[in-house]
Amino acid sequence: MADLLDLARALEKKKKLIDESASALAVDTAEKIVKDLVLNTPVDTSNALSNWIVTLGSKSTVVIPPHYLGSRGSTQKTSASEAINNARKQLKSKKVGQSIFITNNVDYIGRLNDGYSRQAPAGFVERAVLIGRKNIKNFKIKG
Repeated sequence: MADLLDLARALEKKKKLIDESASALAVDTAEKIVKDLVLNTPVDTSNALSNWIVTLGSKSTVVIPPHYLGSRGSTQKTSASEAINNARKQLKSKKVGQSIFITNNVDYIGRLNDGYSRQAPAGFVERAVLIGRKNIKNFKIKG
């Protein structure tokens, strides 16, 4: 009987390790995706890049003003840094089993992704997803 209890404890420990590792992988992957999206979104006023929003549990439905309003990309670096830092802050509070959502609700984000701007080729969103998939594929569980 003691052997079965030991086995049950060991399996529970492994399950917890797998759950925690999967959650850590989700956070790491989301951070990489957001960073790529923010850095590759075409920029004029910083509105589109500022609206890459990470939420936990349910998706965002808001459109926020640019972190730092500019013109012709003048505030790209400061707005990008703010957007990435906001995502990191949100991801730090993720609990095991909680879903991560990355959204951008500006009405023209689809056009930008379709190649409307000369600043970025079409498909920068799909590129970020591929980077996320690669991150998952290369992940190794420790322990």
